[in-house]
Amino acid sequence: MRPQVLVTLTTVMLCVTTASAETVIETFDGGSNVGGWTFGSPNGFIDPTGGNPGPFYHDTFLDTYAPQPRTTVDSIFTGDYRANNVTSVGIDLVLFYVDFSADGRPLTVVLRSDNDTPADWSDDWAAYCMGERNVPLVGEGWISYDFAIPSQETSLPAGWEFILFGPNSPPLPDWNDVITDVDQLIFFYGDPTMFFIFQAWDVGLDNPRISYEPEPCFGDLDGDDDVDLADLAQLLANYGTTEGAVYEDGDLDEDGDVDLADLAALLAVYGTTCP
Repeated sequence: MRPQVLVTLTTVMLCVTTASAETVIETFDGGSNVGGWTFGSPNGFIDPTGGNPGPFYHDTFLDTYAPQPRTTVDSIFTGDYRANNVTSVGIDLVLFYVDFSADGRPLTVVLRSDNDTPADWSDDWAAYCMGERNVPLVGEGWISYDFAIPSQETSLPAGWEFILFGPNSPPLPDWNDVITDVDQLIFFYGDPTMFFIFQAWDVGLDNPRISYEPEPCFGDLDGDDDVDLADLAQLLANYGTTEGAVYEDGDLDEDGDVDLADLAALLAVYGTTCP
């Protein structure tokens, strides 16, 4: 079953922005697991009930210092976030049991780079952002987390930091390198620069999601995802404007007027339908 596609997203954290975007959500229906989501142990499985709602990915015995729900294969959740105009990522989490306490740990989003050597972890590094909301505690039920992804920024954005994972990691990581080639999406239970005691966890994840702003169709003046008679009429209504015209008026070359060049540009893409 394909991931569910929605058009709205609820935000609850710092590093988050509310925006109208297309959102792809893996609901685990029918055993689907786009992205190969896991907590990293062999005990994980898709539980058919108890999720938020329906099926969810469940790990009943995770022995670790910090759960890290994460992708394991290339998918919609990885790749060139800038070219795809990714605006946010999110996940729903639940905690059924832990040996001691998980209190006080913020959930962190991590964008990992394998430095173009996927078989060699020693040169891996990442950019990360810690959110304001802590990871779930036992009895709190499902909690939704969403993080804004400033994919169009060209330098390390405010609130983000780099972390190096091995002795061969680049000493001066570049935001552009990771945001244009995200090899793994990770959500980390806590500050990834700290070490915590190992505990036994019973955890679940549901609805991992990624939102992006699709590029509009060139010539789609009325925003209905195609270039048709309505767009042509909109341009002709403003034809001859010589000053102050904007794109929606039909100024396709954005030179401030609506003239023959704009009409020719629209006719060249007339009949286009947005993907």
